[in-house]
Amino acid sequence: MLFYLLWIPALLVAAAALFFAHTGWWTLLILVGAFLVFNLLYILIVWIICKTVSMDREYTDISPFYHSQMMMFIDWALAVLRVKWKVTGLEKLPEGEFLLVCNHRSILDPLTTMAALKSRSMAFVSKPENIYKLFLGRVAYRCGFLGIDRENARNALVTINKAAENMKNHLCSYGIYPEGTRTRTGDLQEFHAGSFKAAQKAKVPVVVTAILGTDTFKKNYPFRRTYVELQILDVIDAETVKASKTRELAETSRSQILEVIGH
Repeated sequence: MLFYLLWIPALLVAAAALFFAHTGWWTLLILVGAFLVFNLLYILIVWIICKTVSMDREYTDISPFYHSQMMMFIDWALAVLRVKWKVTGLEKLPEGEFLLVCNHRSILDPLTTMAALKSRSMAFVSKPENIYKLFLGRVAYRCGFLGIDRENARNALVTINKAAENMKNHLCSYGIYPEGTRTRTGDLQEFHAGSFKAAQKAKVPVVVTAILGTDTFKKNYPFRRTYVELQILDVIDAETVKASKTRELAETSRSQILEVIGH
């Protein structure tokens, strides 16, 4: 929405130029130029907001202000990238917190998932570099995003425990990609059973989802839109999660996702 709203001040600038300077056909160039300037100004504002977050501090809450800024930026970014999304099965979402598991094909996956589930407070467990190096990483960190060191089991367990603690304390739900990384071939990789430990520790349901279309972005952009669909396939209730082995949860959710995406 913000991306399109920025046309309004750009139109005002172009109208002023036409009225006061009689710019003629140059008005169109002024309009486009002003629109680009306002978008760059917005990026600068977001950068300044990011700088107000300390990465050395451990936050115990999720700031409504930073969460709203993150969601606004996601909507803006998806508009810039010409991504349209839809979600099916939204009625299946449980009340309260949950652990969302999904296939992973593109960096757009968490963005479209956050947009599709914007009515719920969500964060992701992701690679540390996604938080410490990406543009919006500081704001994501302030909104509960956690970096997980998959190369060190002890450090990874600390992250899983932190995610479980946040869900227990009703801070947010979490999304995680059990494959561990984006697939390069498009084929669904094996799921890491440890990804489901956070749900068991927090005693929350597991929401099994499949995402389709994000892998077509590279060949579509900028000339064509990318259409993404997030399908909520199943909810494994908290009691079943607690009574099951993590390997069983991994196999069950993977088979459900595989049935939808095909490979």
